[in-house]
Amino acid sequence: MPAAPGARGGVAVVTDSTASLPPEVLDVVDVAVVPLHVVIDGVAHRENVDLSPAGLLDALRSGARVTTSQPGAEAFARAYQRAVARGAREIVSVHLSGDLSGTVGAAGLAAGEAAVPVRVVDSRTVGMGLGLAVLAAAAAA
Repeated sequence: MPAAPGARGGVAVVTDSTASLPPEVLDVVDVAVVPLHVVIDGVAHRENVDLSPAGLLDALRSGARVTTSQPGAEAFARAYQRAVARGAREIVSVHLSGDLSGTVGAAGLAAGEAAVPVRVVDSRTVGMGLGLAVLAAAAAA
């Protein structure tokens, strides 16, 4: 289950699993992570939920067919609802590049239905570039 965002200062931060934030970092920062879907030989998994980085590496090494898919808007809507339930008055949702995935678009769809204002940010990057931007957002929140 992805971590629920907090609302320190009334602002919650949400990102996606491509931010590559290690579990030990997520244990101390107030950020919710919505997992992307990874499909291995036709079987869907949620990145870092029921598929570990080691499991993904094993699949790649074995020659399995691996594809990814963005989370649906409903996954973001649930993350935003959890943030509001924890007291968020605003949400900043920072995601991987829209040039690489429709993730930022799905987050935008959910933002339009959220109970509080949601600012969706296309980081224009992925991996730890995104992760560092998310950590900066969490520090500012």
